[in-house]
Amino acid sequence: MTSDTERGDLARALGGRAGGPAHTGDGPAVPGGRGVKCPSGDDDVPGVDRAETRCTEVRKSAAAVLLEIDASMPEILGWSADDLLGRTSLDFIHPDDQAIAVENWMQMLSAPGRALPLRIRHRHRDGSWVWVEMVNDNRLDDPAAQCVVAHMVDVSAEMPDANPPGAGGSGDTEVAEGRPLQLHEALRAREQLLHRLAEALPLGVLHVDAQGRVLYTNSMLHSIVGVPRARSFADQLATVVADDASGLGEAFTSALERGRDSDLEIRLAIADGEGVKETRQCTLSVRTLMADDGSVTGAVACLADVTDSAKMREELLVRASFDKLTRCYNRASTMDALDRMLSVAVESARPAVIFVDLEDFKAVNDRHGHVVGDGFLEVVARRLMRSVRAGDVVGRIGGDEFLVLCPQVRKVEEALGTATRIARSLGRPITLRTVEVPCRASVGVAWSPAPGVDADGLIAQADAAMYQAKRSGQGRPVLYRPSAVA
Repeated sequence: MTSDTERGDLARALGGRAGGPAHTGDGPAVPGGRGVKCPSGDDDVPGVDRAETRCTEVRKSAAAVLLEIDASMPEILGWSADDLLGRTSLDFIHPDDQAIAVENWMQMLSAPGRALPLRIRHRHRDGSWVWVEMVNDNRLDDPAAQCVVAHMVDVSAEMPDANPPGAGGSGDTEVAEGRPLQLHEALRAREQLLHRLAEALPLGVLHVDAQGRVLYTNSMLHSIVGVPRARSFADQLATVVADDASGLGEAFTSALERGRDSDLEIRLAIADGEGVKETRQCTLSVRTLMADDGSVTGAVACLADVTDSAKMREELLVRASFDKLTRCYNRASTMDALDRMLSVAVESARPAVIFVDLEDFKAVNDRHGHVVGDGFLEVVARRLMRSVRAGDVVGRIGGDEFLVLCPQVRKVEEALGTATRIARSLGRPITLRTVEVPCRASVGVAWSPAPGVDADGLIAQADAAMYQAKRSGQGRPVLYRPSAVA
C-alpha cells in the first residue's frame, strides 16, 4: 500500500503542466508532437463495444504525461490534442478522486499489465465533470509501446450527477447529490476494504479476465510463486513443475470456457538465492466469475503453500505407522496391513505370516547395554528388509519379535523360501562398536491355501510354529501343521 507521503510526492510531481514539448517522459515520441488516434482491437477493454459505447483511449508516460489521444476524446470530454498533449492526467481529475487515482497508478506501475478498473470524475472542457471508468495498462516494458495505455469509458448514466444544479462547493454538492453520492463513497470504501483484506490473507490471490489476462495479484501470491506481476495466468504461475502444468491449464480452461470450478494440488520449483530449486507443495482453488446473464467474465484463484503442513502430516503418519527405532511397521499398522491382505485375497493366492523371535536378546542388553542393544535391533531390521520380497511387510510387534507378512502366496514353498533367507541372514554375528554379538532367531511360518483363518488366527499359527522351531534348536524355519502342535 502506498504511503500518504508517496501519494503526496506523486501528486505534486504530476500536478501542474509539463514543461517543454508535447512529448515528455518515458513513452514513445509522437510525430509532430501530437496524436489523434490510438490502435484499437486488442487494446479494447473486454466487454466494451466501441461502436455502442462512449469510450476513448489515451497513451501516457510513466509520469502520467499525456502522449497520444484518439478521435473520441473531443466527443466525450471536449478536449483536443492541442489542449491535452504534454499535460498530466491529474490536471483533469476531480480533486476528491485524485487520491484513489494516484493509488491506482502506483499499483499499476509496480508490474506490467492491467490495473484494477476505477471510476473517477474527469473535467470536461466546458468545466463540468464526467464520470469515466478507467483501466490503466502498463506497457512500459513492451518495446513496441513503452507507455501506459489508458482505456476510458463514459459511465455518467450509471453514476450520481457530478454537476448538480447550484453546486457551489463541496457542502452544496453533498446535499444536492444526497444518497447516490453516499452509495458511491460506500462502494469505494468496500473496494478499499477488499483490497486490504486480499493483502492480509495468508493466501495468494490471482484475478484474471475471460481471456486469462492478469487483472490483480496480491503480495502473497508473488511471495509463494516467486514471479513478479505477469500478463497471463500461465506466466504468473510459471514456476509450476512441468508434470503439473497440464492440470493447471485445464483448471483455468475449465473455468474460463466452461464455467466450472476446480480444486487441485500443484508443485512449485522455487530457486533460492544460490539457484538451488526447492519443491513446494500447494493447493489451488479456481473459481469462475460470471455476469448476471451467465457469461463468464473471468476467474479468481487462491493459492496456499501447504509444504510445511504436508511435511507435518507425513511425519505424524510415520510416527503413527512405524517403529521409531527400526523403521519397521509397528504392531497396529502390521495388523491393519494383514487385515487388508486377507480382505483382498483370493483362494489361489493367500497371505503367509512369518514369525521371527530373536534368541537371547535380553542377554545382549544386560551384557553390552541398551545402546548396543538398540544398534543390534537396527541391524536385524535391515537384514529382514533385505531378505523379503518386494511388497512384503516387515513389522516389529514386541521388543525382540518381528512379523513378516507375505501377500499373494500361491505355494507354501514361496513363504518357506523367504523364511529360509531370513533365518540364514539372522544366523550371522553382528559387529557393533568392535564388539561381535552372536545373533540367532527362531522362525515360524503359517499359510493356508483356503479362506477361513483370520489375522489373529494366522499369527497364532505362526507363533506356534516359531516355538516348535525354538524347541528344535536347529535354526531352521518351521511351517505350521496342526498335527505337529502339541
